This record gives sequence, C-alpha cells and structure tokens, in this order.
Amino acid sequence: MIPEIGLVALAGEYEVGFSDTPALLQRAAASLRGCGFKVAAAPEVMHDSESVKKDAEALSRESFDVLCVCVGTWSEDHHLLDLMEYFDKPVILWAFPAVETGSLCGVQQICCVLKELDKTYFYVYGEPDSTQVLREIGEISRAVALKNRLRHVKIGTIGGRVKGMTEVAFDELEIKERTGVRIVNLDEEELTAAYDHAIESKAAERWEQLRREAGKVTSTQAHGVEALRYYLAMKALIAEYGLEGIVVKCYPRYMGKICLGYSLLSEEGYVCGCEGDVNSTVLMKILRELTGKPIHNTDLLYPDEELNTILFSHCGSGGFSIAADAQSIHLAPVRLAESGVCARFPAKTGAVTLANLVGRRGTMRMSVGSGESVACGMEFPGNPLKIQFAAKVGELNRRIAYEGIGHHWMCGYGDVTRELEHFCRLCGIKLIQL
Repeated sequence: MIPEIGLVALAGEYEVGFSDTPALLQRAAASLRGCGFKVAAAPEVMHDSESVKKDAEALSRESFDVLCVCVGTWSEDHHLLDLMEYFDKPVILWAFPAVETGSLCGVQQICCVLKELDKTYFYVYGEPDSTQVLREIGEISRAVALKNRLRHVKIGTIGGRVKGMTEVAFDELEIKERTGVRIVNLDEEELTAAYDHAIESKAAERWEQLRREAGKVTSTQAHGVEALRYYLAMKALIAEYGLEGIVVKCYPRYMGKICLGYSLLSEEGYVCGCEGDVNSTVLMKILRELTGKPIHNTDLLYPDEELNTILFSHCGSGGFSIAADAQSIHLAPVRLAESGVCARFPAKTGAVTLANLVGRRGTMRMSVGSGESVACGMEFPGNPLKIQFAAKVGELNRRIAYEGIGHHWMCGYGDVTRELEHFCRLCGIKLIQL
C-alpha cells in the first residue's frame, strides 16, 4: 500500500524558527516523496485563523489518509484544533530537534490536548531527512491506510464454525466496528449450487495444467477435477458478492475438496480461511494488505527449545508462491481424510510476522510477534513452517497459554509488527506483543 499523507506546518509567528518553518515543510515533503509516499502539502504555515482557512481549502481538494503536522516552533494549539474540524483524520505530530524553537515542548502540549479530546494521534521526533522518522511515518501511515482500506472489504463465510471449536466463534458486529470488514453470511447450499454449475471440462483442463506444473502428484484425476470445480464455485461466489476473502467450515465435510482452490485463490489475491475461523480470515486480509503476499494459515505444533524454533503447519492450502521452491509442491490427498487434493510443500525462508486474532466485544485481542522462517523438511503433511525466535520459545508458549490466545496463527513474510501495533491503536484492539 502507498499511503497518502496530508502535510501541514504549525509555528508561532513570534517564536525563534518561525521564518525557517516554510523551508522545514518543503524539506519534509521532499523526504516523504523520496520514500515513495504521496504527499499533499498545504501552502501556508498555520499561525492564525486566516492561514488555517487557506490550508483547509487547499487540503479539501486533496485525498489523504493521515494528517502529518510539522511543528516548527511552539505555537498556540487551537490552530491545529481548528484545522482538525475540517478533517476527521488521525494526526502525526512531528517535532524537530532544536534548543530555542520550542518544537518539542509544543508537540507535548498538543499531545495533552488531543489526549483530553480523545483524538487519535501519533508522535515522531527527528530531522526532516531522518531515516528512522521517515520509517516511523511510513509505518503509521500504512496502518491508517489499511484501516481505511478495510472499511470496503467483504469476507464471505459458509457453513458456520467447526463443531467443538468454540474458540473461533466470532462477533460480527465487533469485527465491523473494530476492523471495518463486513462479514457476508452465505448458505452452504449456495456453495453446492455453484459447484453444480461449474463446468467439468474447464476444471479438467485446469487440472491437467496443474499436474504438469507440480513437482509431484498423487491425487486422482477425479479428485483433482472435483477440487477445481469447488475452486470455480468459490470464485463465482466471490464475484457474485464482491468478496475479497472466503472462509468455509471445511472440517470434516469439505476436507480435500476446497484446499487446492484456496491455494489458487491465494495466488489471485484473495484470503481463504479454514475451519470456519472468521477472525483469522480477517487477520489474513490485514497481513495480505501489509505484505502483498499470500499468508500462511497455521496451527502451532511443536516447539524445539534446543534450536529455539517452533514448527507451524496446517493441512496444505497455501499459495504456491510461498513454497520453498516450485518443485517441492506435491498435490496429494489431505491428511486424516486421505482423499481429495491439497498442496503440500515446505515454506520458503525469510523474515516473518506471526499474528493471532481472537475475542469478541470487550475482549478482541491481537497477538503479534516476529521471527525468521528457517529451512525445514516435510515435517508435517501440509505446509510446514519453522520459525526461529529471539525470545525463548518455552516462555512464548507460556505467554500464549496465559493470555488465552488460541491455536490458529497467520504468518506473513516481512516484518510488519509496527504497522500492526499502530493498527491496533487506531482500532481499539488490545495488542499482545510476543
């Protein structure tokens, strides 16, 4: 995601540094644009009612996610409050190092006012070309852009939750209020009807293509065609309802029937959740937007305290691009059912972000950690993912147990822990940092 930033400057006309603030604003705008952000810079340094109105008029013609305020000097705080009446946006307050300008104490004053008014704000401190500050602004802005993006997302759920898996019960209204995602409840008959309408010859043609591309195939032709008809069925429902994700109560009826379809849909940009876990599917969407890649849907299986790793995996429905290599992809019957088709492969290596989302009104909480995906073999018949952590894995598991975090973990490539931290603050979701 490329966030759009509204940039303004605030200064006191009688303060040291007031005359330097326009140049400070220009340097900040140039630095942000140099990082690839879209920037709408206001023309005036806010210092009186007239300059506030001019900036408000200029910015009203622009589209932006977050309002970044370059506080050049100490200033009367009500000028920013007046501007915020025009724009209901989260605010980043940027303080600049200096002895006499009063930039930092001015920001601290504004933080107090915004806190009292229950406004959403963030704080950064450093020079206009500071790498650390620009990174922080990017993390905050991406979190805000994500929140805005999710307000238009719909995820479909089919069949309810798995019997006996009470943990994945979801609060539809809380999900909408906190994340913005709307859940679309579909009847199971809609899936079966869409399957009946899926053209068998089209499914058979796609199966032959996948057979040629996979490293190994042990599923039957009949199961392959069936799995691809379910893929076509889910794709039809996605198109009909304008969905960006789908979650099916796969266990036990649809085991091996939808797994391959999930792998293919993941490569097409959709998120697909297992076992009727709507919360985790919403989290997959969050991670997908931040990382731009398919997401691992996993269970936490085995901690190795000697190597300080944890093995994660699930049945085998990951996107092909997160496999260690294409030739490792094995189209095989799904475990337990020993029928149908799933995509088995070890996960690729690299920095990862691990997250979990559970709860309901008043208890919704997101657990977030980072680590390194290291090489592993087919240690579980699915998509095994072995993560090495900086913290001791024994302590991690003890924390998971006492926080009541649950057993479904979503994993994305890259470290987006800071974006998730800011997102939780924006949405009022309790953050548990692992």
